[in-house]
Amino acid sequence: MLASLLPTSMAQQSTEDTVLYFSMDSARAFAREHNYDVINALKDIEIARKQVVEIRAMGLPQISASVGYNDFIDIPTQLIPGEFFGEPAGSFIPVKFGTKYSVSAGATASMLLFSGEYIVGLQASRTFVDMSQKQYDKALIELDQNVAQSYYMVLIAERNQAIIDSTLLSLLEIRTSNEALYENGFIEDTDLDQVDLLISDLRATLLNIQNNMDVSRNLLKFQMGLQLNNQIVLTDDLNMLLDKVDQQVLMEQPFDYRRYIDFRLLETQQALAYLDMKRYKSQYLPRLSTFFNFQENAYRQQWNFFSSDQDWFKTTLWGVQLDIPIFQSGSRSARVSQSKIKIDQLQVTQQKLEAGLSIQFATVRNQFLNAWKVYQNKKESRELALKIYRKTETKQREGVSSSIELQQNYNQYLNNERDYVMAVMELLNSQLELQKLLTVTQ
Repeated sequence: MLASLLPTSMAQQSTEDTVLYFSMDSARAFAREHNYDVINALKDIEIARKQVVEIRAMGLPQISASVGYNDFIDIPTQLIPGEFFGEPAGSFIPVKFGTKYSVSAGATASMLLFSGEYIVGLQASRTFVDMSQKQYDKALIELDQNVAQSYYMVLIAERNQAIIDSTLLSLLEIRTSNEALYENGFIEDTDLDQVDLLISDLRATLLNIQNNMDVSRNLLKFQMGLQLNNQIVLTDDLNMLLDKVDQQVLMEQPFDYRRYIDFRLLETQQALAYLDMKRYKSQYLPRLSTFFNFQENAYRQQWNFFSSDQDWFKTTLWGVQLDIPIFQSGSRSARVSQSKIKIDQLQVTQQKLEAGLSIQFATVRNQFLNAWKVYQNKKESRELALKIYRKTETKQREGVSSSIELQQNYNQYLNNERDYVMAVMELLNSQLELQKLLTVTQ
């Protein structure tokens, strides 16, 4: 009763019992923010955007600084020809050059002026952001479907439990009235035994249903990003969801495979493949960069680098460097050829996907139409079987029907109920599959 009074467009949290209430729409919305895979997909988009910044920075000025300090325990020795000092030819005089201490400090700035590979890499990084965004969109589409399927499973388990509970309650009432009839000699003990057997079977069935409900509910919590100790109540029921199934709209909505998420992802993969080939081709182009370097050096026999009357020696230069690729033994050509083959493979994959999606849409639409017809049929059969069972229940209470007939009609009703639930699941799941194919992406 409480659940029916709460808004179904959003999740509500009770401060008293910390129970979370979810409609189908609010469960999907909650999952979009808290599902583990979706959160990681968002992180992938952030990583891709940072990669764009990283690659862009490679073409901007780069500045670095360095400081070096040397303390020569032994000053390097050089050999000078002896002729310079009037010594015999072929002799050498050992001489030490340099000072015991030296310090150098400097800064270097460089900038890439032109690189074809850099330009293509920047384009590819932006396309990779688009790929990450599409993968995120696909994760959302699949999450919506998974949450809905788990939501359906919980509702069906709850429906089965409610049906078995009401049937069990009715049988317990019949057992009480039959016991009075037996004591007065109107029925035999086997009639009591038959009812007891039905009651025992129903209690076993209830345990199985409860276990299935717990499993389905835990799966739903996991997909929504909740902890298993969170308590949830589903505010939609099967009838509400079935009322939203618009068979005519779904059957008449056109299918454009070019707007389907898998096709859009393949298009982005093709764009990346073209850029990959372009990157290999750009390696034939020269690379141009410029640089500026400033450095100061100090040489001391004593450690007095901070003395103002001692000299520091400057070195300043700038330049331009042009790297021209000439020959790499055919490795670049092989990489370009490989990239072209990969593009051809993706074109074949695209043709396969186009044909496969057309067939898949026709198949899923036919499955949905068939599921709709089966659902209508099973719904009528279930209502008829329930009507027969209720009449037999009444007769059993009045003592004009045997327990065997009650069991037969109950089994008939239970089979029809099972078929009806399966038809509902098939209809709702086929609707999800059709809606997934008809989901339009930008």
